Amino acid sequence: VRPQFDLRAETNDNFDLTPGGGSGSDVYGYLADLQALIGIATPRSDSSIRPRVRFQEYPDRSDIERFEAFLDLRSLYKWDRSEFLVVGKYARQDSYNADQPGGEFDPLDPTAPANPSSGNNLVGETRTLFAIRPNYTFEVTERTRVGFEADYQDVSFDTSSGQTTQTDYTFVIGQGYVSWALDPRSDFSVGAYVSKFEAKDNSTKTDAYGGEIGYQYRWSETVGAEVVINYEQNDTTDYVPVTVEESTSGWGGTVTGYRQGEVSSWRVTAGRTFIPTGDGEKANSDQFRVQYDRDLSERLSFRGAARYEARSAIGSNSGNNDRDFARADLSLKWMMAPTWYLQGGYSYIQFSNSLYRTGPLE
Repeated sequence: VRPQFDLRAETNDNFDLTPGGGSGSDVYGYLADLQALIGIATPRSDSSIRPRVRFQEYPDRSDIERFEAFLDLRSLYKWDRSEFLVVGKYARQDSYNADQPGGEFDPLDPTAPANPSSGNNLVGETRTLFAIRPNYTFEVTERTRVGFEADYQDVSFDTSSGQTTQTDYTFVIGQGYVSWALDPRSDFSVGAYVSKFEAKDNSTKTDAYGGEIGYQYRWSETVGAEVVINYEQNDTTDYVPVTVEESTSGWGGTVTGYRQGEVSSWRVTAGRTFIPTGDGEKANSDQFRVQYDRDLSERLSFRGAARYEARSAIGSNSGNNDRDFARADLSLKWMMAPTWYLQGGYSYIQFSNSLYRTGPLE
């Protein structure tokens, strides 16, 4: 069990992400973050649990949700010829924080589907997310494996001021695949999947199916790259104000590279995915994410992370919710003692013509 407690103060020169700023955009805040990483291991299994609570206080902004809660789970169990992995996540947080994600990759689940930004200014609204992603693989031969993966998401929004700006939804996807080891360093995979997106207010639903191929190459245990290409067909039915059906299709894919060195590491991913959103519809998401870490000395380390997303709605019946979102985060961390550190950083966020800057001292 490894507990961690962080205290942070930050200033923001355009908190509302309004063009040119506003009278209430230049604010400061105090944050406290308490979490614990719990590891449980046996000869056949390895599990990690990470509960976390966060308190935030902005004296000039009473509309921010003060308490946020998170729970992450990753559990792997192995048999002689098969293995089962399940990744779970619960998060209840202010929508403003949920919809301004950075480029950092989750160390418990670095290959997780990218959390999309809404790009909306949702101060005062709370988002609750529950997600679970099980994966089972079976080794048919020394070179051939078959597997099945599912992903279930339940997302809801609420606000103390009355009407929410986002739509509650559920999203589920199931995929079967086969992979072949071409040699000790590379493998090739092919699979097919089906998914269903449904707004909880019964305003719309989207049934989709598609196929994908992937190729992965590892130069070593710490250096590798992966390419995935997929094609998806979406059948959307809008029930409000009248029933309208539409079918669309398109190509997607991602490219991922990573390297873990002695004093530095990096990970980058780019591509197009088809994602569920709180806009009451699915969308195309073109994303680029990168994270770079480096130890500058025995005590001083640097982290840089960046993210860019261009979102466009699927189909002509969807609303005009296209948007661009970009964020860059830089930080330095100095270890004062084995269990104490001081960290400072700077973040820059841009959405359309709105700018947001913050200089936190952690």
